[in-house]
Amino acid sequence: MSKYEHPEYQEALFHLACELDLPDRVLQPIRHLVGCSLGRLFWNDWLRSDAKDPEWVPTPGDHDDPQWHRVDGWPEMGGNFRHRKWSRRAQLWMQWRSVDAWHVADWLVTAQSDGHAWLANVDDKGYPKKLMKCGSLDRLVHEASKGLRDRSARLARDVVLGPTDEHFIHDLGEGHTLVQLRSRAALRKEGVIMRHCIGQSGYDELLDNPDVIFASVLDADGNPLATLDIRNGYIRQCCARGNAEPSDAVKDLVANAADAFCWQDWRDRPGSRADEQDYGPEAAVILRDLPSARRRG
Repeated sequence: MSKYEHPEYQEALFHLACELDLPDRVLQPIRHLVGCSLGRLFWNDWLRSDAKDPEWVPTPGDHDDPQWHRVDGWPEMGGNFRHRKWSRRAQLWMQWRSVDAWHVADWLVTAQSDGHAWLANVDDKGYPKKLMKCGSLDRLVHEASKGLRDRSARLARDVVLGPTDEHFIHDLGEGHTLVQLRSRAALRKEGVIMRHCIGQSGYDELLDNPDVIFASVLDADGNPLATLDIRNGYIRQCCARGNAEPSDAVKDLVANAADAFCWQDWRDRPGSRADEQDYGPEAAVILRDLPSARRRG
C-alpha cells in the first residue's frame, strides 16, 4: 500500500502541520510542499521506528539512560486513539527537530512567494523533484540553506530602514544594543538576514499590539545576532540565525535585558501547562541560568 493510501497518513500530516504553528495564510500556499518534504520524512521516520517498537520510543541521541515515550495513542483508552497517537508523535518530532523543520518551512514559504523555477519541475504525481530527491532531513536543510543564502544577501542590501522602523530599547553593553522592530520593513529585513520566518508576513498583524514586542540584538556594527518575540512580558522565542539557539555570549547579553525589564519564561505565564511544548525551549535558553529571584523579576 502506498503511504498516500494509508488510513493514518493524512492524520499524521495534519498533526505535523499543527505543530509547525504557521498561520493559515502562510501554511495553505505551501501545504502540498510541506507534505512531500517534511511530511514525507516525518512519516518515514515513524515507519522505521515502528519496525523496532510501535509502542515506545527513546529520546534520540547518545544517552546511557534515555527517556522513553509512549507513542501508540493508548488504544486501551478507547475513542480516537489515532488522533492521540499522531498528535503525540508530531509533538515529539518537532520537539527534537524544530529548528531544522522551521528552517525548511521558511525556505518553502520563500520559494512559493518568489516563484522559484524548481517548483515547476515535478514528477508524475506533481511533486517537485528537488524535494522528492531529499531522503533525509539533513538533505532538506542543506537545500534550504542554499536556497535562502543568495536571497538573504540580495534583499538585505535592498531594504533600507528609516528612523521609525526601529526603536532603541536597551544598551546591552560591549557596544551591543536591543532594538524593537516596529514596521513590516524591519521584520522583512530581520527575517532575510536571520533566515527565519519573522519576515514572512505571519507576524505583521501583531505590530500594533502594545503587548507584543519583536526585538533584535545588534552588535557594534548594527548586525543582528538574535531575534526575540516577547508577549505580555514573557519571552516566547529567542532565535539566532536559521532558528538556531543563540550563543552563550548573546544569551548573557539578553539575560541582562530580561532582568532589567522583568521578562519571564513563556512557560511560566498564567494558564500554561507543565507539559506544554509551545516555544518553551526557545524561551528558556536565555533564562534557565538566571537565579530564581531574577527570573521572577
